Amino acid sequence: MIRTVLGAVAVLLFASQCYAERNSHARVQAFAALPDWTGLWQSEAARVLSSHVSGHIEDAEDSEELALFALAGHPPLNADWERKYQATVHDQKAAAAAAASAKLCRPAGFPMMMDWATLFQVVVTPEETLFIGEDGAVRHVYTDGRTHPGADDLWPTPMGDSIGHWEGGTLVIDTVARAPGPIMLSPAVTLSDRAHFTERVRLVNSDTLEDQMTIDDPLRFTRPWQVTVQYSRVTGINRMVAWDCQNDRNPVMNGKLTIAPP
Repeated sequence: MIRTVLGAVAVLLFASQCYAERNSHARVQAFAALPDWTGLWQSEAARVLSSHVSGHIEDAEDSEELALFALAGHPPLNADWERKYQATVHDQKAAAAAAASAKLCRPAGFPMMMDWATLFQVVVTPEETLFIGEDGAVRHVYTDGRTHPGADDLWPTPMGDSIGHWEGGTLVIDTVARAPGPIMLSPAVTLSDRAHFTERVRLVNSDTLEDQMTIDDPLRFTRPWQVTVQYSRVTGINRMVAWDCQNDRNPVMNGKLTIAPP
């Protein structure tokens, strides 16, 4: 019994020591120097879609929904992929009509959630920054000085592997090994697994977060592609609401996807 109690005390002392080390004066100072990005954020795509309160996505030619896909601008594609891009764009009306009666529950965008029409929140610590989506997905950006894994431990995933560092109030993110697939703000573009992302995320003002992204894909582009995405602070709700794509407030009714606000 005494041995058990002594063992428990030893564990508590060890835990206390570790806690004290993790919350050293230097770490507290590092924490205090980090920007405050608390709150809920949504992209321009999310804002546009949520503006259709109890509405429908109907007219593909002049709808605001198609306009949001042009936010990223024209990518610097090589000749082969430019032909494929143009073929997809010519059929954009049919693609939009199909999207109007469907749900995309597993979108593949930039490192996921950074360009998709969902809410997210940010948790900033000295060791890493977490981007947490309403579907439960979490993007880890490690800022503790680690490097990307070696080739044997690195494989394509939806969000890739992200490491970063701080330059003042700007988080500089380096992402590799993102799974090949389309970009939601420009769905006619399909990136390869060689795509390399460099992001500069900063708070423009109290209600605007900005991500300046450079995408280098040697198998698709003739030069790096620069895209800027802005996110607005969400003020209509005060907590993250769990999202279930197949059982949410956006039902498909009469062949049309009904969009409710976040």
